Parts: sequence; structure tokens; C-alpha cells
Amino acid sequence: MLITGIKSRPVYDKLTPMAKGLTHVAAAQGSGGEPLMRLLGEMNPAQLSATSVLYSTESFTGRNYLAELQESGVGHLLVFESNGDAVSGLDSFLAGAKMGIRLYISGSEGFIGTSMQVATSYGMNRDEVLREHAGSFVRRVWCAHCSHYSENVTRRVFRCPGCERNLVVRDHYSGRLAAFQGVKADGEVPGELPEDEELDT
Repeated sequence: MLITGIKSRPVYDKLTPMAKGLTHVAAAQGSGGEPLMRLLGEMNPAQLSATSVLYSTESFTGRNYLAELQESGVGHLLVFESNGDAVSGLDSFLAGAKMGIRLYISGSEGFIGTSMQVATSYGMNRDEVLREHAGSFVRRVWCAHCSHYSENVTRRVFRCPGCERNLVVRDHYSGRLAAFQGVKADGEVPGELPEDEELDT
């Protein structure tokens, strides 16, 4: 059974140029390149030259917009091989940013969530950040028993790489953790696992 309408799941924006921004930075991964290219196309020349893009080529869907970004005329383009490196790059970029910067994030739910954790740590407000989801809804899952994070989870029941427990993925998204929660699947009756199913990816 597919679970839809998860109330705790973030409501995402549509990326559009923010007129009040003095400078702009966009962080995207994989399929997130599609809304990013639309955003860059809607910017005027001054906004485009004042924009830095951090792009990860890691993609669950296999979509890669690096060639299009290299031809976009954006002011500065930084490329990363993994989503984690791109988020770290965003952290370093914001550490040196000045007042008046606007942030755009696009890609998977996990990428958006971890990027928002970085933005929040620098005190950026929601009116300074736009987020647009792109690609599949594969889940980032936090294990309630060992605190291990698993990326791109697609099944209701899976084995945690951190503690080897069978976990069941709950339909609750934690903005603080930027992940869904996974709990011991046979916690009620040892050895009895719930029915497995494909998640709403």
C-alpha cells in the first residue's frame, strides 16, 4: 500500500528569482538541475552574474544537468561528485557570505533537508530561502537505535547498516533531523516482521 499525504512532509516552493537579493547562491543535485536551469533562465543579466551555483552530479534518477549549467552563463559554478560534498561546500560558502544573500535549493528530499540544516545554522530565514523538490521521493532515514542515517531508502522494511537491526520506516518526517524515522521492525513481537512494501517514491 502506498502512503501519500504525509502531513509532516515539507511543503516545497517553486524556485523564482528573489528580487531583494544582492547576491544569490543555488545548491542542487541530480534532478534538481531542472528547476535550477528554469530559475537561471528567469534571472536578469545582473542577477545571473551575481549567482553562484553548487551542483552535485550524484543522482538517484541518473539525471545530470552539468552540461547545461556550464553553458548557462552563471557567475560561478562549483561541481561536486557527491551530495555530502555539495552540502559541505554550501557550509563553507555561507561561512563567508555577506548580508543580502538569497539561497535556492533543489533536488531530493534528503539533499534539501540537509542543506536547510546548514542554512538554519547561519540564521537564514524562510524568506531568504526557496526549496523545490525534484526527482523521486526516496527517503533519508534516521535509525532511532544507533543514529545512523541511510540515504535513498525505497522499502518499508530494511536492515540498518549501522546496527544491523531490521527497521520499519515511519511516515513522519523530522525537520530537525532532516529524515524519516526508522524503528525496530519486530519491537512488539521478536522475530515477527511487518509486511514489506514499496514506499511512495
